[in-house]
Amino acid sequence: MNNFGAVISPTYDHVIRKSLTAQVVVGVLAALMLDGGTTARVVGVAVLAFWLCATMVIMRRPDEPTKIDLTIMRWGFWPELIVVALRQALA
Repeated sequence: MNNFGAVISPTYDHVIRKSLTAQVVVGVLAALMLDGGTTARVVGVAVLAFWLCATMVIMRRPDEPTKIDLTIMRWGFWPELIVVALRQALA
């Protein structure tokens, strides 16, 4: 049987888990805000942007990630959230 599953380095596991935990916490808190969904939309866009970038990072180096790759995967959500929030505030 053919194996079509993606095999990535186990070093990604820890940083993906940490980032996903932060995103879930921020997402739940944003969903609880009573602002008509504006904050939830901002967080949703930031999460989508992060995972698109994370997918590109993983596709570039699935076997041996660099320290920069792991740093982007661990902390990259926060700068993206700030950029999306500022963009929303200025619009």
